[in-house]
Order: sequence, then structure tokens, then C-alpha cells
Amino acid sequence: MNPMKCERKPAYGGFLPLELGRGKEPFSEYGDRLSRFNCVKAALDFLIKQLAVKRIFLPYYYCPSTTAALKATGAELVFYHIDEELKPETLPDEEDSAVILVDFFGVRRDESVERAKSFKNAQVILDRAHDIFAEAVMAGNIHNVYSAKKFYGVPDGAFLISESAAPCRLPDSRANEYAGYLLKAYEEGTNAAYAMKKEADLFLASHYGPMSALSRGLLANADHMAMKEIREANYKKLYEAFRETNRLQLPECCPAYLFPLLLPEQGRRIKKALIEEKIYISTLWAGKELAESGTDFEQGMRDDTVFLPLDQRYDAADMEYLISRVKQHMEN
Repeated sequence: MNPMKCERKPAYGGFLPLELGRGKEPFSEYGDRLSRFNCVKAALDFLIKQLAVKRIFLPYYYCPSTTAALKATGAELVFYHIDEELKPETLPDEEDSAVILVDFFGVRRDESVERAKSFKNAQVILDRAHDIFAEAVMAGNIHNVYSAKKFYGVPDGAFLISESAAPCRLPDSRANEYAGYLLKAYEEGTNAAYAMKKEADLFLASHYGPMSALSRGLLANADHMAMKEIREANYKKLYEAFRETNRLQLPECCPAYLFPLLLPEQGRRIKKALIEEKIYISTLWAGKELAESGTDFEQGMRDDTVFLPLDQRYDAADMEYLISRVKQHMEN
């Protein structure tokens, strides 16, 4: 009697590893149009080199490390401004060029898609690092880039979805050399693991490659729908609390990356006060090009936007606490 045929394992017996990879990864439905990388900069580097464009149009208000990575591709960088609705100014639709359109904080999904579809000659890169839940736009000249690392507790991870770009088919990388901060953070908290996390970020910035097997396994275990619903519920609480005081006009509901609360002439002081209370507020972004040539609005976004956390770690009570602390500092 012949034994049932099966894929042979590399070894049998011994201790049990992590129980990962039993669910569905994000974007797996895109099949061979999906490529996985260890960071967004690696995805952009892969794409830009394949597109072989001469110029890249990108906003002044943008991540400075990503700007540096784009500069390293050898293409000419041409910067553009955004208005108070986070929309880009008029941009040329030229062959041999790429236009980076940013879905800022995940709150401008519809506008970025509409603008992307208006280009006929230029290659368009939809930077969706702040919107993991947005569907990809499938068109020959539109390419979608996402960050898994900004939304999930994974050591690395980014996605490129493109109808026309050749997919990356390198084998999964290995994250065991830099993923230890996640285990430390799980048991001791994120403060205890912060220095280790920064070291991991530096490693990824200089070692572009495919997504790790560990990240893929962790992503397949995540409850994606629950994450989306929690972010939407938390966003709604913050939106209602600050709809009269927020300088930014925002949608009523979305699963945003962070909640952008723009408080001109107050934000910088309030950010400092919140950080002293261990409410950690990111600064987006402090780049050279923005400092030298940004508009008053763009520089105000950097200085006076209080980016409140709303991710899946938090519930309604947490949002009420954040709201109370911000309003207290606004009154002082």
C-alpha cells in the first residue's frame, strides 16, 4: 500500500515554532500583480528603476527619508505644493515622468484616485502608505504602494500592486536578526523596545529586499476587518470632538493612519505637552525641501498638526482620554 503523497518537510519532530500563517494576507487577491518588499522605499526603488523615468514629481510636504531614496534612483526630482485641502497643484502630464500622489493620513482616498486617473501620459505612483485598506487602482500607468509596517505589528513589510510593472519574485527574506524588538515590546511595552526598533529601521533603510517570511506569517494571522472597524470607530470619536476646531476639513469616517488635528499657533505647544504626558505625537514631516521652500500652510502642517493615535490598540475610553487632554491644553 503506497503512502499518501505530500510535500516533504525539511525535518520532522522537535520543538514547535510560532503558529503563524493560517489566515489570509492583505492583497493576496491581486495574485501575480502583487509584489512584497521589506519597506516602502524598497518598493519605490524597484518600481522607479523599472519605469526608467527621467523626472519624478513629488510634494514638498513628504517623508524626507523617502525623498532621499527617490533621489538615489538618479531621476530628477521636481517638487510641488499642496493646498489646504491636501490636494496637489496643477501638474504636467508628461511622458518619461512619474507623479507621486499621496493619500495623506488615509483621509484623501477618493481625491487621490480621481487625480491619478486624470493622467494619460505620466506614470502615477499612488503612495498609500497611510491607507492599507484602500483598493488598488488597476490601470496601465498607475501603481499602488502600501506600508504594512505602519498598520500591523510586523518587523518589515510593504506592497506594490501594479497592472503593468513586472512583479518581484525574490524569495522571502529573514527577519530574525532585527525582529526581536517586537517580542520585547509585547512583554515589556513599546518604550522598553524603542531603541531596538530604531536600530531595525536603520537596518531596513540600508538593506532593501523582499518582505520577510515572519511578516507574511504575522499578516496572515491578523484580523484585518476588526482592525479597520476599530480605526473607523476611533476616528469618528475624534472627528466629532474636534470638527469645530480642526483647521483641516476631513471626511466624517475613514480608517485613517493617524487623526490629523491642525491647530494653528497652538499645535506645537500642545504636541510638546502631550509628549511629556507619554502621549507620543509624530511630526510629519521635517524635511529640508519643506523647510526651505514650503508654503506657510505646508510648514504649518509640520509644526502645528497634532497627529493623534487611533489604531487597534485603543477603544472609545482611550479616545475620550485623548480628547480630554487635548482640550485641556487648548484651554490653557
